[in-house]
Amino acid sequence: MSWIHTLFIFFLLLPLPMRGQEDICIGKALVLNSAALHEERNYWIHLPENYRQDTTQTYRVIYLLDGDSFFHSLIGIDKTLATVRGKYLPPSIIVGVLNTDRTRDFTPAPSASGRDGKILPGSIPEGGGSEMFCRFLTEELRPVIDRTYRTNRQNMLIGHSYAGLFTVNTFLRHTGLFDTYLAVDPSLWWDQGKLSEEASELIKGKDFAGKSLYIGVSGKRTDRADIHLDKVNHLLTEVLPQAANLRFFYKSFPQENHGTVAIPGIYDGIKRLFGK
Repeated sequence: MSWIHTLFIFFLLLPLPMRGQEDICIGKALVLNSAALHEERNYWIHLPENYRQDTTQTYRVIYLLDGDSFFHSLIGIDKTLATVRGKYLPPSIIVGVLNTDRTRDFTPAPSASGRDGKILPGSIPEGGGSEMFCRFLTEELRPVIDRTYRTNRQNMLIGHSYAGLFTVNTFLRHTGLFDTYLAVDPSLWWDQGKLSEEASELIKGKDFAGKSLYIGVSGKRTDRADIHLDKVNHLLTEVLPQAANLRFFYKSFPQENHGTVAIPGIYDGIKRLFGK
């Protein structure tokens, strides 16, 4: 090939200036001053594609915890599963809640124990602020969302790891706050697995009609001693099947670990929860 041909191909491959360039925007960043948490909290909003065009339609709201980690992924999943071909997920407003202190916000009680259930000498209890965070989420943030956007009062909560623990804890203790719950690899080892052990009493006498719950679990065990899967399995196999009138799904992901299971878990969970 002559150098002229080479130079011609080189110029063909150069990026050409585009007319009318626009940024691609998938959401809006907002801030709310929380009286419950005594701090400013950041959150991101994504609206359905035809939100501005059809002003008569109202929408479910998905509250995504760890929004700074999973907001973009959930929008991609939403685009796939809410299309004409997918038709799993109805068009929804997505609220990604960003973090300041995950341990404080997502854990139901202060604890010094590790994933093995042991407490090392000198360990200091931490966490235990989930009730305050729940107040922020449902009594401060949700009213703002409901006033600002066309919501239909159907609400979904999604969380992974510590946020999955918060999701399960909210489901068990404050069932009526959300209609649909999706938890991926919830950290039920927290506080020596007390939430899993208390779950039988927490569901006793409750009617879960109209409520849906999905739990996804990573299948790979770590080399270290870990009570995580034991506590999760207790909840999945012994407790939740006894919950009256609950729509309940769970799935194990044998090839995923705790760090990689979030995205496949959220994807599968939405398909199961909203599939026909």
